[in-house]
Amino acid sequence: MDQASELGQLSVVRGDRSVAEARERVLATLRKSDVFAGFDRAQLGLVAEASALLRVARRRRLYAQGEPIAGIYVIASGRVRVVRGANEARVLTVAYRGVGEVIGEIAITDRVAHEDSASATDPVEVVQIPVRQVRELLARDTELARRLLQLMVERRLDTERRIESLLSRTVESRVAEFLIDSAQRYGIPDSRGLLISVKYTHQEIADYVGSTRETVTLTLGDLKRRDLVMFDHRRIVVRDADALARVLEG
Repeated sequence: MDQASELGQLSVVRGDRSVAEARERVLATLRKSDVFAGFDRAQLGLVAEASALLRVARRRRLYAQGEPIAGIYVIASGRVRVVRGANEARVLTVAYRGVGEVIGEIAITDRVAHEDSASATDPVEVVQIPVRQVRELLARDTELARRLLQLMVERRLDTERRIESLLSRTVESRVAEFLIDSAQRYGIPDSRGLLISVKYTHQEIADYVGSTRETVTLTLGDLKRRDLVMFDHRRIVVRDADALARVLEG
């Protein structure tokens, strides 16, 4: 399905916001990004003028693996799941990205098609910066080029660590690692421990750790029996982060 056929699912935000309001939303989003945070208002204004604010409905795609690259995206609200797969039945979650994070960074290379897919796990708004504008910016601004290159290197290293984990660690260890990382990113101090504010289904966790939903359900049940985690309306509370870290190491 191409973007043109997803009208209403992926669209420029108009009507409920004036052009000026949408532009301010774009500027505010760019300021939250580590990649664009160092730009002054004039530089951000140039980027904003060439950008579009897009809305993606929950569970709809922003782009698909194999589709032509339209630009890079900065997340304004919500959460995006990035996956790679050989087919619809076999996918691996590469990462979850949140507010201020850049996705589609492959646009800075000479690739013409996406090598992963990105979909909204919540209703999402993103700032889309077209490929042409991205490359013009890179030609003028060496600091932006350095930041995007650093981002790509860090993500490449993270992918290599993920591959090593998939090959060498048990499912229990990989689930523990997922929970620790999620608690660090989304944890809210709670009388019971650290409440992971984002809701994950067992299938989403399975796709991330390279296992099956059934195995992840059994693993989480065992961690609950050991009082390392508990559940609160589809959210997970990490009861003992130190003990969970020992599971990861073991």
